[in-house]
Amino acid sequence: PAFQAAEKDMLRYLDAFNTILADKTFLVGERLTIADIIVACDLIMTYKLYLTAEDRKTYRNVTRFFKTITGQSAFKGVVGDIELCTTRIQRPVDSSKKEKKKADKPQAQAKPKAEKKAAPKKEEEEDGMPAPEVKARSKLEDLPPSSLNLNKWKGVYSNEDTRTVAMPWFWENFDAEGYSLWKVEYLYNDELTLLFMSNNLVGGFFARLEAARKYAFGSLLVLGEDNDNMIWGYFMVRGKEIPEEVSDTPDFESYRWTKVDSADEKVRAEVEDAFSWEGSSLPRKCYDGKVFK
Repeated sequence: PAFQAAEKDMLRYLDAFNTILADKTFLVGERLTIADIIVACDLIMTYKLYLTAEDRKTYRNVTRFFKTITGQSAFKGVVGDIELCTTRIQRPVDSSKKEKKKADKPQAQAKPKAEKKAAPKKEEEEDGMPAPEVKARSKLEDLPPSSLNLNKWKGVYSNEDTRTVAMPWFWENFDAEGYSLWKVEYLYNDELTLLFMSNNLVGGFFARLEAARKYAFGSLLVLGEDNDNMIWGYFMVRGKEIPEEVSDTPDFESYRWTKVDSADEKVRAEVEDAFSWEGSSLPRKCYDGKVFK
């Protein structure tokens, strides 16, 4: 009974926490704080021993939060990589009778084992602190050079009129061999409520895409009205497939990514409207949005 009661309480707490995190990246404000670290540490054993892959889908907001915090290099430097649960821990079996029988038998005195000296850790500095994490080289760096200068495009988009200058420049310089276009649609629009909360959700997603900033550009819009809205838009990414810098983000699985043909006139119209935040091809009226650049 005690085990079942504890399990029931834990699931109730996770349900509440999942709701709280629906429009939050961090617990307090827009930056990592000690509150996030403490809660993430409290969740470690839950994710290591109890929450399977199917459970993590149920509590996807909590999972996103947990992966965001535990994925920080400073956190990893202390705690290390956390192996997520594949098979849930089982209810403990009462073994008091077995232990009593064992206690009745005389125990052979164990021989003391020679103590092994721990080898010095190579990754630690002389002051005992972990060495800085070496970032792996992106596979995208090995792709053939592209004729499209992504930084220049971002400058044109930021400083020029979108319709009359930026979009003509974009299509004139777009490199279909070096980049690909993707329609991006949120999978859980039926769970969205207030418009500003949906926009905050996009902001949190973009904050966790920092590793992709050198290789991607995108615009996600919040369309509709309070309690009846959707997240929709387009991304341009380096290469022909979604790179790890994007797919490794906890939010990635909450969106449908559909590769599109840049030569298709209908696609071009939607891309222009998505990047301009207005136009007849938008599924609904645009309330707000975010640009990843």
